[in-house]
Amino acid sequence: MIKKTISLLIFLSFVLISNAQQKPWATNFGIEAGGDFYTGLAGMSTLLKADNPLVNSDLKRQYAVNVGFYAEFLHLSKRADATWGAIKPGFGIKTGIGWDFFRAGNSSNGSSESAGLNYANIPVLLEYCIGYHQGRALPTYLPGTTTYTGVQHSDNSVTVTARSTPGFYSPGGQKVSKGTLLYLGPKYGYLFKSFNYSGEPIKDPRLMNSYIGIIGGITFWVHEINFDFSYQKGLTSIYSGKQITIDGYMLKIAINFGQRLYN
Repeated sequence: MIKKTISLLIFLSFVLISNAQQKPWATNFGIEAGGDFYTGLAGMSTLLKADNPLVNSDLKRQYAVNVGFYAEFLHLSKRADATWGAIKPGFGIKTGIGWDFFRAGNSSNGSSESAGLNYANIPVLLEYCIGYHQGRALPTYLPGTTTYTGVQHSDNSVTVTARSTPGFYSPGGQKVSKGTLLYLGPKYGYLFKSFNYSGEPIKDPRLMNSYIGIIGGITFWVHEINFDFSYQKGLTSIYSGKQITIDGYMLKIAINFGQRLYN
């Protein structure tokens, strides 16, 4: 069932990509990076020696890192209320390729007793835009400053020096946009490097080369910057005969190669 669902989503992505260059489709590309920021909220589902044959001792999740490139294809449609633009994005699909790293250890400074997993990943995510605003930047003015410095001399006279910085005025008028996207879909992970408590590659034949997970989240964007929060649940085990999955929360920031301006 899982393989059939992923095959269907991949087929749908190719259909969308083939039509993305024709209106009413919009194409976006960008890079993203983030992690769990040493909170221990992402990684292997169990790190107890009794349950996980990959670890030599009871470990704790230390940190997770994600870096990737994405391609996004959004369907555009007209809306009745054109206050924030007559055209809005609706549903779409997002895919790409990235790198995930999950590390665990038995000390706060990442000692030699640790486990690390490196995965190449490919997500296929269905998106839906729940809010899109396009407008123009307002005029802004940053006032200048003046700093006075006084020096008293031996004859009790005082010399005052003034240092000024000019103000800055922006007339505004530039097109800007912001919006919110919800997404959900499968993620395929391929293990290309691993190490155990001694720092050597894990050579256990029951360690699976790949896994499938499902990921859902929300993306906020302002101009070309994305802020992304997601949760991943492993659907298949990374170890044969044991239910050990890759799960957890991720917080990412991304740079979109171009503005999402559709009006």
